[in-house]
Amino acid sequence: MNEWIDLQVNGYGGVDFNAPGLTVEAVKTVTERLAADGTVGYLPTLVTGDPEVLIGTMRTVMEARRLHAICERNILGFFLEGPFISDRPGAVGTHPVEWVRPPDIALFNRFQDAADGLVRLVNVAAEVPGMPDFVRAITAAGVTVSLGHQLAKSPADIDACIAAGARAFTHLGNGIPNEVNRHDNIVYTALVEDRASVMFIPDGHHLPDTMLKLYTRAVPVERLIAVSDAQYPAGLPPGEYEVCGAHARLEPNGLLWNPARNCLVGATTPIGRCMDILMERIGVSPSACRRIGHDNALALIGLA
Repeated sequence: MNEWIDLQVNGYGGVDFNAPGLTVEAVKTVTERLAADGTVGYLPTLVTGDPEVLIGTMRTVMEARRLHAICERNILGFFLEGPFISDRPGAVGTHPVEWVRPPDIALFNRFQDAADGLVRLVNVAAEVPGMPDFVRAITAAGVTVSLGHQLAKSPADIDACIAAGARAFTHLGNGIPNEVNRHDNIVYTALVEDRASVMFIPDGHHLPDTMLKLYTRAVPVERLIAVSDAQYPAGLPPGEYEVCGAHARLEPNGLLWNPARNCLVGATTPIGRCMDILMERIGVSPSACRRIGHDNALALIGLA
């Protein structure tokens, strides 16, 4: 099995879905390169930013789907990772704080119109006032909601959004403060929340092997979904880059981080290599990896 589905791709090989000026040919090129690396279906992922830039990206991607068969086949829709997230340090991660917004159905509808209805996955912060109503509204329209980049930590914090229709946790273990309560925290809450899937990044940097072992042993395989969280420096040489409007450093070992905020800013490991890590270092079986890296992702966004 070397064909994978990746629900979180911010960019790849120098192509940034979150930067202005994206071209149709760049979308085709990155889709071809992802396919060569084993990613046969993916969601271009848009983080918190200027809505006009994000809308422009969506329109360009949709034009690429109309013009190129590989884009129509492999681009499954969009993952809107922001802007409806927490603006607090640790939770906001490397997202630009100035573009964080409270739940806004009119703004979401603008995104959905630009995407021709193909915004399939939306990340929100559960504790933000008004979020359950927002979740209820967009899930009623067939959109899958995931919870992340939030300060919600306990069952009471997230239950309202789960009850309203949220069905996953975004890159669990990341997009949270470095220090959390040892008992009452979002990681433990998500691991035992049977109503929602756990998306996670097994790239060798975002989570230590001990956490990967915990996830794959504690959570039923049908609730696990691996994502790459790839950023545009993936496949480029080590060095200094600008990611999400801030300085980032790509280390020789593939670690991509923001020194000023001391946080990761996405990943540079394609989903195929992530799955190799799960099999080779964590001992996950190939059949389980097929579900974690392919079947469950399609099911979450309604394409099983």
